[in-house]
Amino acid sequence: MTMITEQATTMTTMRLMAKRPTATDKARAAFRPQGNGGDQLLALLQLTNASFPTGAFTHSFGFETWIDAQVVADAAEAERRSRDWLRYAIATGDAVAVALSYRAALDGDVDALVALDAQVGALKLSRETRSASVMTGKALLAACRDIFELEGTRRFEAIVADGACEGHHAVLYGIAGAGLALGEAETVTSYLWSSIANLVAVTQRLVPLGQVDAQRIVKAAGPLIDECSAIARSRPAERMCSACAALDAAAMRHERLPTRLCIS
Repeated sequence: MTMITEQATTMTTMRLMAKRPTATDKARAAFRPQGNGGDQLLALLQLTNASFPTGAFTHSFGFETWIDAQVVADAAEAERRSRDWLRYAIATGDAVAVALSYRAALDGDVDALVALDAQVGALKLSRETRSASVMTGKALLAACRDIFELEGTRRFEAIVADGACEGHHAVLYGIAGAGLALGEAETVTSYLWSSIANLVAVTQRLVPLGQVDAQRIVKAAGPLIDECSAIARSRPAERMCSACAALDAAAMRHERLPTRLCIS
């Protein structure tokens, strides 16, 4: 009888322990999709809106150096170089981080998010570009926390505050996409679209580029954006890279320009 009682007690204890939330369970709960209380399309439109407070409109990522040197002086050259930047820097670098951070957020894998954040920072060779990524990342974090009230961004904000990582924009965008219950493809594709749209908007202020020409550049980038999205979503973390050395050098020279309109 005593043996039966002990076995029953042991089984009850095991059941209670099995039901007790683990650290992983708690992390998954924090980063779980919450949505915005309405249509996901509306959340996506708001997240990619030019007025969303991330400060992206103040960064050229080195393009201002090219414009100052007359390397980029017209619409055709602005389009060519912005497309190259999207394909060879963003698609294989930041956009990969967006896809991987989206997945890590759904899994509640905080360690993966921290590692991704460090890798994103390591791929940015110029100080200004690296700072721009952190500045816009922290602005996105604060905006998603205050506007959408996402628990995942609150959790990641605490991790950044503790000094475990810097909080790069691409990682935060993936976390936001997961928290808003967007699809992975939508999250990555919208990141690529907003990246080139913001860069073209910045370039528009610095070279003779009208509003119609600027929008034509963004529209023409559609097939390239789809291609870049497929590339980004198929790459593992160990294959993240950036192959825009000339732009990296331009970004390094940017802080020494005699006059500047952009932070980076």
